[in-house]
Amino acid sequence: MSCMAGEEIRRTAALRYVFSGSVFRRSLIIAVVVGCLLSITNQGDVLLREPFSVRIGIKIVLNFLIPFTVASVSALVNRSAG
Repeated sequence: MSCMAGEEIRRTAALRYVFSGSVFRRSLIIAVVVGCLLSITNQGDVLLREPFSVRIGIKIVLNFLIPFTVASVSALVNRSAG
């Protein structure tokens, strides 16, 4: 098996693990809780004084995407370490 094929297999296995039911659900819960807190903290005042814009929407999406990514990568690293 070539190095590239082995790397592709590891990448596919990692994605399958991250998007498995329990890991995905846990990461999603963390993302919702942390994303809401970050959005309120970082964009709450802007949302109260300005109309909603694409710029604000992108920032809010990132407030949810970043904790989801961190939680998923942490689960993957902990799995690999164990």
